[in-house]
Amino acid sequence: MNAILESSQLVIRDGIEADIAYCLALESAYQAEYVWQMTLQEEADAISISCRKQRLPRSLEAQHETSHRRLEMAIHQRHCFIVLQESLTNSLLGYISMRVDESRQIAYLQDIVIDRPWRRQSLGSRLMRVAQLWARENSLRQIIFEIPTTNYPCIQFAKAQGFVFCGFNDHLLPNREIAVFFGLSI
Repeated sequence: MNAILESSQLVIRDGIEADIAYCLALESAYQAEYVWQMTLQEEADAISISCRKQRLPRSLEAQHETSHRRLEMAIHQRHCFIVLQESLTNSLLGYISMRVDESRQIAYLQDIVIDRPWRRQSLGSRLMRVAQLWARENSLRQIIFEIPTTNYPCIQFAKAQGFVFCGFNDHLLPNREIAVFFGLSI
């Protein structure tokens, strides 16, 4: 267990190309006891969607998927790539990335990772506040958070940050997992 960090020990800054390898090396695995189960019912004049928390028979260990290319694009295409580091050692503790759809004034939150030893210290909440400030400064009106249904801890985190469910896509993720979307107006 790592010591609790004070605000003065943290540096939050724009990510640079040299940060990408360190970000990809962070331990981004998560455990879930629950998943969101999606049910879609189509009838002649209606479509019903049901989302419910489902307990798993055993704990699920999964990995947050990101890529060098996605973080590189965040640097070079006016997207958001923010890193969190410890000021004394300059060790990266986490990062957040969002891609921007300027025509709709929306940011799509793709990655938020806190290295496993540093979780449960509100570091993700700090990164989220900075990302919201970044979105406001860039005249965006909404952040859409895309989350796999198996990442129940991240779904709970999004809800705690004020995001509300706004949709899903069952063909978005490469591993055929369902992505749910949560939105936050800026």
